[in-house]
Amino acid sequence: MVPMSHPDLSSLLGENASAEQLLERFSLLAENLPASFWLIDVAGRRVVYANPAYDTLWGASREELFRDRFSWLEHVHPEDRERLRLAVSRQRYGGLDEQMRILRPDGQVRWLHLRSFAVGSGERPHSVGGMAFDVTPLVEHRLALDAEKAALQRTADLQAGILDAVAANVAIVDPDGVIIAVNAQWRRFAEDNGCLNDSAWVGSNYFDVCSHAAAMGEQTAEQVGAGLRQIMDGLETGFTLTYPCNSPDKQRWFQLMISSLRGASRGAVVMHLDVSASVQAEAKIKHLAHFDGVTGLPNRPQFIERFREWLAHGERHEHRVTVFFVAIDNFKAINDAWGYAAGDHMLQVFSERLRSTFRPTDVVGRLGGDCFGVVLAEDGGIDEISHAARRVLDLAALPVPMENETLHPTASIGIALFPQDGTDADHLLQGAETALFRAREKGRNTYEFAEAALNERVRFRQKLEVELRRALAQDEFVLHFQPKTSCRSGNIVGAEVLLRWHHPQRGLLPPGDFIPVLEDSGLIVPVGAWVLKAACAQAAAWMNEGLQCVPLAVNLSARQLRGDGIVELVREVLAASGVPPHLLELELTESMLMENVDSIIPTLQALKALGVRLSVDDFGTGYSSLSYLKQFPLDALKVDRSFVQDITADPNDASITRAIITMAHALKLKVIAEGVETEGQLGLLIANHCDEIQGYYFSRPVAAAGMQQMLKDDSRLPEHLLRVGERQRTLLLVDDEENILAAMKRLLRREGYSILTANSGAEGLEVLARNEVDVILSDQRMPGMTGVEFLRRAKDLYPNTVRVVLSGYTELQSVTSAINEGAIYKFLTKPWDDDQLRANIAEAFRRKDLGDENRRLAEEIRIANHELAEANIQLKGLLGEKQQQIVHNETALEILHEVLQLLPWPLVGVDDQGMIASVNDAAEKVLGSLDMLLGMPAVGRLPDALIELMRGGNASMVPLAVAGTRYRALCRQMGLASSSRGRVLILLPEE
Repeated sequence: MVPMSHPDLSSLLGENASAEQLLERFSLLAENLPASFWLIDVAGRRVVYANPAYDTLWGASREELFRDRFSWLEHVHPEDRERLRLAVSRQRYGGLDEQMRILRPDGQVRWLHLRSFAVGSGERPHSVGGMAFDVTPLVEHRLALDAEKAALQRTADLQAGILDAVAANVAIVDPDGVIIAVNAQWRRFAEDNGCLNDSAWVGSNYFDVCSHAAAMGEQTAEQVGAGLRQIMDGLETGFTLTYPCNSPDKQRWFQLMISSLRGASRGAVVMHLDVSASVQAEAKIKHLAHFDGVTGLPNRPQFIERFREWLAHGERHEHRVTVFFVAIDNFKAINDAWGYAAGDHMLQVFSERLRSTFRPTDVVGRLGGDCFGVVLAEDGGIDEISHAARRVLDLAALPVPMENETLHPTASIGIALFPQDGTDADHLLQGAETALFRAREKGRNTYEFAEAALNERVRFRQKLEVELRRALAQDEFVLHFQPKTSCRSGNIVGAEVLLRWHHPQRGLLPPGDFIPVLEDSGLIVPVGAWVLKAACAQAAAWMNEGLQCVPLAVNLSARQLRGDGIVELVREVLAASGVPPHLLELELTESMLMENVDSIIPTLQALKALGVRLSVDDFGTGYSSLSYLKQFPLDALKVDRSFVQDITADPNDASITRAIITMAHALKLKVIAEGVETEGQLGLLIANHCDEIQGYYFSRPVAAAGMQQMLKDDSRLPEHLLRVGERQRTLLLVDDEENILAAMKRLLRREGYSILTANSGAEGLEVLARNEVDVILSDQRMPGMTGVEFLRRAKDLYPNTVRVVLSGYTELQSVTSAINEGAIYKFLTKPWDDDQLRANIAEAFRRKDLGDENRRLAEEIRIANHELAEANIQLKGLLGEKQQQIVHNETALEILHEVLQLLPWPLVGVDDQGMIASVNDAAEKVLGSLDMLLGMPAVGRLPDALIELMRGGNASMVPLAVAGTRYRALCRQMGLASSSRGRVLILLPEE
């Protein structure tokens, strides 16, 4: 070691005692470092210190460093020497960090990590230190790893190349199902076709890929996942599955093969082979075995097989199955005249027309030659079957373009029905073929049933359709009207328009005799349009005669509503007749509304926007959803007559009707009950707050003249049924003993009650149907019906009554149940105490009065809410109009302001408070900045001459000088033709 007292080292470390101590410590540390360490004097450019490790590490003497501080570079490996020299020259004062090789004198090569650092501060430190570490083991280890990695990479590249060369989609998965490799074919197919999920890359879980592979299908994905798990769990060694894959351009088929990896490796190889060609070839062979090669329809064996399946289904479910035997007329002549290619073309066109005519569930097949078979799978009536046959004949008669000619073919049809014409496929087809021969014998282009009686019925219906077309052309239809009356006022508040046919031979026909034929034939659309026009024309005629016209309700058919022109038709009819839209009501059935909700709502909204009223007819007979019902822009519901018919006798009908009324009122809809024929029905409907009624009780449907007379006479419901004014309290006594009834009447008559009596429960129900009763007092033991049973029915039919049992027999179980159900208010025993009985009856009437008052208030609130809702709608419309007017005014004001700014003459507007309100650009140039004038008093801002002119009022042109320019000034007062107040000053420059 070089002595630490070296003069150069002492001068660098200092002469004081602390420096010596530091030097001693430094020496001890440096001498024992395993790394080579040295210090260089920057000023003297000499090595001033090197530790013993330098000799060991470099295999050279430190003396060389003291003689030449760059001598260490001579031991650097020739390949690294120039790089180190440049690095040292760039890092003169430390900061060197390099890895290099040295070549020892003994020929050994070692790897060193060389670092340098500056000692001292400033731009030029007083010394630079350097250290070198032997990192040979680390570098050799790293190089060995790199070599091993390169070898592994070459092996992996080779394996990947082999996988990529395989003409199948291949993936390798580990025991957890994670994909560790896929080949190029897999990636290309996934990207091009989308059959395998885009996430099917290395690192993804194959189970997840299967569960999200939409093209593979959910069921197939589950099968694949289950098969792969069995292989991973060691239960199976292989799995094979063929599945369809819906790629963007076409459907393809793949065979999936999964095999477990053998040897030390665990996991599986998954291969997807494209087997579309073989599957399609197999499918084509199968198709040719079951389908006709010319038309693509099922051939005769396949047709008969499917026919038998539907016959078995019809037998199990006891419904009709229909088979058509259809043949092209004169087909042999077409083949003879035009050739077999033309005949095949005719068969293809005809088969396509057949296929498009029937439902997907129906079976259409070619039976051979020019004959086709059709199985109507769904049970249909004779009229529906006839309509389907007529549809086939109409389509068959459409022209068929050929190469140089257009053919006009026809067809004939034979029809057989299961089970009346046979129970097996062979007998039914034979019967249909026999009927086909009869159709051809009758002139072709027609159809015949196997059963002769059905043919007569069909011919009658066809004749009726012809007569209906004539009736429309010759104006044989007439309108009748059935009035609707208010349950509150009793007045006529509307009428339903009903169609009648004035047949030349059969007289006036009701709609049931011809409406179904109109529907099936499609004539309902033009006839419905005629009804709409005729109804509006009649309403206009009544208005012209000065009658107070009421809304007329016209029924719409499903065909009309499905058509595109119903909204435009209603608009045109209203415009042509001049009838206000609110006087037209369109009735739709509940089933029509639910046919196609998404498409019908916009149509109803468009009709509602015209201002017409919309109501639902026959409500309660369909399957409407309340969630849909609230979306329809309806005004009213009509309770079907089937509920009203037994409303006084059947508690269920009464409960359903009451529920419909309550629900409709909650949805802010009016309720009309149709089919009201008795006073009892009317009374019960009024008691349950029904809004309007329609039926024979008030009037049968009448001709226009009869309806006009009722409007003139102001016909109305009997006033006593409407509960107008004060009504006497009514008590109903029911007992099978006359002496008991007489005693109670004597006791209670002095209380001022109107007392009604009945000797049985059935008689009591009849009395309730004819009268409004407040309190019922009934005996328990009566023949035919006990008191509790009677009061239970009375509760269901007339829930607002107060019901009391008076009996000498205590049947605890039945009475307790009735009280718990709310059927009985109180139970009193015989013999009674007079004062106690009077007090209990009086309490019952007070309870009834309280309930009536609550219901009256609730009804008034409901009516007020309804009126408020209508007022809000009107107010909303008014506000919308006002908003549009404001926008219009603002636009006009902006235009006016721009026009004023463009005027070349100075113009100043002053409001009635003397404040400057408007200044155009020309005035601003003359009078000053706009910011200094607007909103400020005119006095002091405008020239005195203009102030004097403004105070003088309206005047003719006055010469003035403003800002050195001569003007003719004019002052005009605003407000003469508008709501503006103030004056406007105009300065016209003198020429």
